[in-house]
Amino acid sequence: MEIEYIKNNYIFETLTEEHDLSNFECDSDDLNEFLKKDALKQQEEKLNLTKLITCDGEIIGFVSLLTDTMKLKLLRDELEKEKIKGKLNVSENNPVPAIKIGRFAIDRKYAGNGLGTYFLRSVLANILKISENNVGLRFVSVDGYASAFKFYVTHNKFKNLKSDEKTLKKINVIKKQDPTRTFYLYLDLKELK
Repeated sequence: MEIEYIKNNYIFETLTEEHDLSNFECDSDDLNEFLKKDALKQQEEKLNLTKLITCDGEIIGFVSLLTDTMKLKLLRDELEKEKIKGKLNVSENNPVPAIKIGRFAIDRKYAGNGLGTYFLRSVLANILKISENNVGLRFVSVDGYASAFKFYVTHNKFKNLKSDEKTLKKINVIKKQDPTRTFYLYLDLKELK
């Protein structure tokens, strides 16, 4: 299937037991196993909601979302942190509402063609609409794999925690040794407007 065709014809579908997941394979065994064995069970327990990204019935990718909170003290931007604290009259230990991208993957047949960023931006646009129309939330968080660090931070403007700065200087070594090591990353929805 052509990439442009997918971009113009994809839909998000909520995962159900009727979906055939057997042909989906991304580059992460952990993400494949989650989708095929755990996603529906967790969804039924209201622990997440998994949306399949499909085109003409083929699963191109998926995203699993859940609620989260983020403490203000984790923000890298000191000015923004102080602004939020001042407006809310709260300490930096107060939690601020967030949505977490629990899992996100693109089938390896379509990886490396910009679809990940394309679909992530669509997910973020939907989260922004939710924050404006349905429920208050300020941040999007993700426990990003070391192997996906560049995808989130360089290509999609997520920020890492200040406390990870020293460790992240060795990100290329970490990606080789432990590509599934996670880093807490976040995006301020105000940056999407």
